[in-house]
Amino acid sequence: MLRSPWRYLLAPILATSAMTGSVSAEDASPASCAPWLDAAAESLGEGRIAEAVKDFESVVQDPSALPFVRGLALLGLAEAASVEGGTASIAAWERLATETAVPQFFRDEARRRIAEAQRRRQSLPGRDPAAYRAPLPELPVPAVVFHVSLIGDDANNGSEGSPFRTLSRARDAVRALKADRDGALPSGGIHILICGGTYHVEQTFHLTAEDSGTAGAPVVYRSKPGEIPIFRGGTRLTGWKPISDPARRNQLDPAVRDRVLELNLKDHGVTNWGDATDLRRRPELFLDGVPQTLARWPNEGFVKTGEILGTDTFTLWNTIQGCRDGKFRYLEDRPNHWVDEPDVRLYGYWFWDWFEEYQTVASIDAQTRSFKLSPPFSNYGYRQGQRYLAVNLFCEIDAPGEWYLDRRDGKAYWLPTEGVDLATAETVLSVWDAPFIMLDDVEHVLLIGWTFQEGRHDGIHLNGGANCLIAGCTVRQLGGDAIVIKGGLRHGIFGCTMHTLGCGGARVAGGDRAALEPGQHFVENCTVHDISRIKRTYTPAVHLDGCGNRIAHNLFERIPSSAMRIEGNDHLVELNTIRHVVQESDDQGGIDMFGNPLYRGVVIRWNRWSDITGGTHCGAAGIRLDDMISGIVVHGNIFERCGAVLFGGVQIHGGKENLVDGNLFVDCHAGISFSHWGAQRWREAIGRFLAQAKQPPYTTHYPSLAQLEENADVNYISRNLFAGCGHVFLRDDGISKSVLNGVMDRATDPQLVSSAASIREVPQLNRLLIAPIPIAEIGPYEHPWRR
Repeated sequence: MLRSPWRYLLAPILATSAMTGSVSAEDASPASCAPWLDAAAESLGEGRIAEAVKDFESVVQDPSALPFVRGLALLGLAEAASVEGGTASIAAWERLATETAVPQFFRDEARRRIAEAQRRRQSLPGRDPAAYRAPLPELPVPAVVFHVSLIGDDANNGSEGSPFRTLSRARDAVRALKADRDGALPSGGIHILICGGTYHVEQTFHLTAEDSGTAGAPVVYRSKPGEIPIFRGGTRLTGWKPISDPARRNQLDPAVRDRVLELNLKDHGVTNWGDATDLRRRPELFLDGVPQTLARWPNEGFVKTGEILGTDTFTLWNTIQGCRDGKFRYLEDRPNHWVDEPDVRLYGYWFWDWFEEYQTVASIDAQTRSFKLSPPFSNYGYRQGQRYLAVNLFCEIDAPGEWYLDRRDGKAYWLPTEGVDLATAETVLSVWDAPFIMLDDVEHVLLIGWTFQEGRHDGIHLNGGANCLIAGCTVRQLGGDAIVIKGGLRHGIFGCTMHTLGCGGARVAGGDRAALEPGQHFVENCTVHDISRIKRTYTPAVHLDGCGNRIAHNLFERIPSSAMRIEGNDHLVELNTIRHVVQESDDQGGIDMFGNPLYRGVVIRWNRWSDITGGTHCGAAGIRLDDMISGIVVHGNIFERCGAVLFGGVQIHGGKENLVDGNLFVDCHAGISFSHWGAQRWREAIGRFLAQAKQPPYTTHYPSLAQLEENADVNYISRNLFAGCGHVFLRDDGISKSVLNGVMDRATDPQLVSSAASIREVPQLNRLLIAPIPIAEIGPYEHPWRR
């Protein structure tokens, strides 16, 4: 008897009249492109092994079968052999592993299954979680240890009893030691232990090639065990008082004017007031670590642009009216009060709901109720009915937590939250406007256990070099990105926490796309949340570029736009948890790829995507493959409550040869959505990429590029289970090649997701050949270096 969680499972060859529950005819899994493969899989599911083997073999030998169908047939043969056990199972997997005529993904799965079988023969669990974790360096016992402490002195010798005061002095001590040894470090390397406490940053800590270590003699800058060194780029503000100028005070709402406080920043030595909205120059005010709000209107949400008044007009797609110069009407009365404000800034999604910019107001005309903006104008132009808000307005300090910096006299104004005890609360203004740390062409240097906070710029820049690791660090309350890696080889960001950032988490670029040589950088076991506060789009938790890098075991959440943006080739994104992202922007995904049909070899597997339901006109997807993205593997993911408007859990826009395989879609707006381009648009768009596609190493590394100009919009959909989704496919039009997919009613199965790890144990699912999803391994894991 079928176990209750699966009793609404439908056969992979779906007859619309036989559908059960809430699934409608138009939402059924599309007809199979290989019914003979479905029949073989059904025989396997019903225990008719000999019949299944015969039918799978006939598919393998069929020269007209699509490569991915042949790969599934070989997989079916291996599954059939696994039922009987013994050496036949290994032989069947080895046959698939060496079959070059099927997609690389299936060969990789076979090699994985062989390794699991060999482990079981040794009485070990089949799957080894350690095999999917970054190999971190094992630190040797250091030959020399230097100490840095707030109570130290740079005239000291750096011992525990006589520590240095600054990092630069410790760096110079390492250089001197190397110089005394003809440029070599002693075996075991050097550790610099940084004692806990608050270090005020007044210059970037800069390491260069001469500061490098080696594998056997690394240079390790780490926190002293049990202590946390905090590097702060802000100035603590004390002495807040009621506004002294009655005229200034009377500009505020009567309900709050007695509660708004002022402070002369020059009294605290602050003379660099930055800019109100420029990235990496903007000062921020923090109350006990919580960013305060630059005085704005409206206090929540957005208003819409009125009539566009500029003269440099254009029409897009024959329907969308736009204008390149910034002048438009406002629809509300409130801006009439701003004519005397000295520096009004507007923040808006001026043309598209997926791209926003700050703009400076040149003038406000209360008679015509219009704004005139200062150049440079918005990148895409302006149109009516778009979202925007206003900031940097003294007279709009009317909500708890709002503040304003008057750059004419250097005074800050702030409305504290009621009940805040200014005697004990800490208010800090971010001042430092450069990276905290820069590493240029450095090798084998590790930074472990630091905290960076309250800067206007980025946290750490790592350029070139090799084999450096940033581990167990906290980067927070910055105006830019947390960690930026450009170039180099085999750098890692591990176990870090990145949050409350004006821009994104990590920007990582490595490897050579032209030569398809991997960079082997990784971002693993990190938590990134509450980012993109100042630049709301295109500042994800991880922006990955280049070739052959990896994002794994992370948690990304509470982000207004995408959690990841992937560019380049042969990257691996696995075992991450992504939730509550794309909360404000439109036409984006939890992961986003865009614009290049040669971005191939990317595998996105075993991730958990949940509650990604934002968007305005187009929507939000879990995974969005936009504008020609092709040849991507999406395997073994769990999508829960993903998709909105026009998008499903996976959205494919104009690409082909993407393999969406073995995924679980639960309570999604739609499982998979498509935006087809057609042959003509496809050929026109890929023209500029053809020369590279027809040259090595692309021709040898991606054999399917030989047919790049053919089969527009054809993608491959297999072994997926759709449970309780509003739609299975959106806008497929019968173009994709689909096989071995199932649809079920979600209503009676609250435990569906937790069953994903043992999905193969359900006999009725054997007909789909669905592989278990390692749900227990998804997300961060415990490690001594994880902050």
